[in-house]
Amino acid sequence: MNQKSISVVIPNYNGRKLLEENLPSVYKALEYCKAEYEIIIADDCSSDDSIAFIKDRYPEIILLINEVNKGFSPTINLGIKAATKDLVFALNNDVMLTPEYFVNQFRYFDSENTFGVMGKIIGLTDHKTQDTAKYPYIKGATIKGTINYTLENSSSTFWIPSFFLSGANSLVDRKKLFALGGFDEIYAPFYNEDLDLGIKAWRLGWKCYYEPEAVCLHPNSATISKYHKSKKIKVTSFRNKVLLHLIHLEGLYLFLYNIQLFFNLTFKILSFKFYYIKALNEVALRKKAVAASRMRINELAKFSGAKKSLPIVVKEIRRQLSGKKIIKF
Repeated sequence: MNQKSISVVIPNYNGRKLLEENLPSVYKALEYCKAEYEIIIADDCSSDDSIAFIKDRYPEIILLINEVNKGFSPTINLGIKAATKDLVFALNNDVMLTPEYFVNQFRYFDSENTFGVMGKIIGLTDHKTQDTAKYPYIKGATIKGTINYTLENSSSTFWIPSFFLSGANSLVDRKKLFALGGFDEIYAPFYNEDLDLGIKAWRLGWKCYYEPEAVCLHPNSATISKYHKSKKIKVTSFRNKVLLHLIHLEGLYLFLYNIQLFFNLTFKILSFKFYYIKALNEVALRKKAVAASRMRINELAKFSGAKKSLPIVVKEIRRQLSGKKIIKF
């Protein structure tokens, strides 16, 4: 097993208190695994004293600052572009690492086709499981990406595939991440960036894994709802679901999805749910960006040597899990 160096990239917005609470755990985990590392914090135009705190308490941290608030993907990409180590560890500022967090993850990168690996996320106070491997699922022409799963009595020699890696704690091959251009900024300010990234990796022949022995802790409160109104969250969430499908579905699946959108539009109008119309209007404004994202996948296929359809990816992951006792939640 080759030891890898790590660039920790943390996006931050008004997270001074969270950084104070969680940064010590990051240093402990990095020192425990004896990896060469750098820590990069990309600040999304915070209005609290995050910047002063970092400069005063952690002058060695590479600090990058957005002049205006841009959202998750543009902010974390700012940090990713500055990364210089073998692996990039994308980490939310509200996540606390256990000391042994990285130890069992390096082995995955001995394989040439590994894109990345994520650990297990449990509640900070109740220790209930929040995030595990993601189960691949397409219902009709709809992509489902939020199903967590684990394996009963899984051997440590079996690498558990994950449909995507949580943006809160994903350890990724830097060269492959650079090739993808980081997280797609079409989804800014939030939602579905990590699902999109994972799907792209699988479609290009790379693999994402889940390591259950790598444990980190996360509070139960939702960060996004603290800073955004519910209407904006609803519009952005639905808009990004549509964008995800338009980027990754092809052929009959894409045709069926567009028909589904048309019928849903009629139903939503009759139900006076006008957020749906606003979301689709925002999708229309991103038509060129959708085309660019689809073209980018085609171009990257030349780099990776593979391009798989989404249904093929789903079948491939399920085939790897054949004969395993799957527990979904």
